[in-house]
Amino acid sequence: MESESSNSRCLGVFSLVMIAIVSVDSIRNLPIIAQYGLPLVSFFLVAGLAFFLPLTWISSQLAIRYPHAGGSYLWIEAAFGKKFGYLSIWLQWVYNIIWYPTIFAFLSSILATMLAPGLEDNKWFILGSCASLYWIITYIHSKGVKMSGLISTVSTLVGTLFPMALMIGAAVYWLASGSPSAITFSAKDLIPNETTYNNLAYFSNFLFSLLGIEVIAMHAANVKNPTVTYPKALSISAPIILISLMLSSLALCVIVPPEKIGIITGIMDVFDLFFKQYYPGGTFIIGWSIVIGCLGIASSWMIGLARGLHVAFTAINAPKPLQKLNKSGAPVNVLIFQGVVYTILLSAFLLLPGVNSSYWLLSALTAQFALSYYVILFFAAIKLLRSKKHSRIRAFMSTAIPLLAVFISVIGIGVGFLPPDEIGKHHILHYELFMIGSLITFCMIPFLFLRNRTAKSAKTAALSP
Repeated sequence: MESESSNSRCLGVFSLVMIAIVSVDSIRNLPIIAQYGLPLVSFFLVAGLAFFLPLTWISSQLAIRYPHAGGSYLWIEAAFGKKFGYLSIWLQWVYNIIWYPTIFAFLSSILATMLAPGLEDNKWFILGSCASLYWIITYIHSKGVKMSGLISTVSTLVGTLFPMALMIGAAVYWLASGSPSAITFSAKDLIPNETTYNNLAYFSNFLFSLLGIEVIAMHAANVKNPTVTYPKALSISAPIILISLMLSSLALCVIVPPEKIGIITGIMDVFDLFFKQYYPGGTFIIGWSIVIGCLGIASSWMIGLARGLHVAFTAINAPKPLQKLNKSGAPVNVLIFQGVVYTILLSAFLLLPGVNSSYWLLSALTAQFALSYYVILFFAAIKLLRSKKHSRIRAFMSTAIPLLAVFISVIGIGVGFLPPDEIGKHHILHYELFMIGSLITFCMIPFLFLRNRTAKSAKTAALSP
């Protein structure tokens, strides 16, 4: 009879490959990436070689050395202590809470395209539907209704992998049937052009679209033979992720010219154009597929993020209301707290003239916080990997590979401050103030909070007999 610990190690190569693909592949970023046209291939090569593959290698190495559930939070805490561990949790929460308006705006635009064409560019409709969808799901979670891992996985497969495969197939069929490509394919077209340089800010979303593969380390305690399984699973999943994202983005450009792809509605524009010619009812079917899939993913992340923040609040002895669970075991006050922050962030749709520009503003800000988190993670990797030197080559790789990823992350953060053409000249100041103000405010909060709690603890200790 097998021991309990043996039975708990139930994840093999296939399971980890599926978790990695589901965690990274995202259909929401494809229209933004497609703005570059054929040069997106060159950007994917840069982002893949300088960021994604280093992240994959680092995740594999650290997952082997720290085979415990907890993942990147534990790595950062092991390298720099509890304060940076809390900061990492906070940054993860921040970039996810800013991500929510973009995923719900994406969903709202798809619903509008299918049910009320013309409203997909109406900021008040997007604002109202984003708020309604979020608070409805929050209410469901407050009652203790939780999505199972199976439902989340199925939602991701239905709403992400299926549409991506269909998109690639549609582009292949489009070309094979003799329809003209919206972009030309030649070696010179791979080189970034003037339009590309005017929209360098989109590069931060290239990097953002490749985040998340380190999440497989959260399952380290349940992996069979991790020293073999992790490297093998990552070597299989990494090329699948890169190729699927690149081909899906190219598929958009083949059917619709890059300059005509809306950064929210681009997916539906392509499917609508394709299915009008070959199968008129297809757009409606694929639209609902994406809606169901994205709702499942957003719902799963919402409760998971609230529970993670609740654990952090409890660990640092935050105010009692934030530590409270309701009778259903849900962190209802944390759910309400993040719902209020989310609703405030929706005001971005009122700052700029169009839905697309507001959507981009939040997408860029999400990428900024996410990349800031990864800079901390890469420096933590240098410290942890160098603490166990096996050879000069290993010591070199343990420094050079993470530093390369740090370098490209800092570039991504920097270009995120460069407003793309989507932001009108008259709104550049609003864009910059929102970006800088949000970064400073959200990064200061955890340190001010910890300082305040430390001061209170010291005062209490001093007054004790």
